[in-house]
Amino acid sequence: MSGFIDQIGDLSFVGIEDQGWFQVAGEAPAAPPQSTSSELAWEAAKSLLAASDWTMLPDVPLHNGDRQLWQSYRKALREIRLQVGFPNNIVWPVKP
Repeated sequence: MSGFIDQIGDLSFVGIEDQGWFQVAGEAPAAPPQSTSSELAWEAAKSLLAASDWTMLPDVPLHNGDRQLWQSYRKALREIRLQVGFPNNIVWPVKP
């Protein structure tokens, strides 16, 4: 097995030079990029949108008034970045 692992670390046998894919001993991995507060807020809004996608399916048994409430909620989530206080002061819509 050790011969195989050594061969994986050296891809020159297939004509590929080191592309930085392997961590060299003693080399620190790159730090992940820091997300801004606006990126974090938008990710939270997208997560809430994804969690409510089921409400827009045509075969979901929602009354017309309920469907409109969900549509309004989802519209408010999509427009969250247009709020005056975004991203520091967000008024999150209430889920129906």
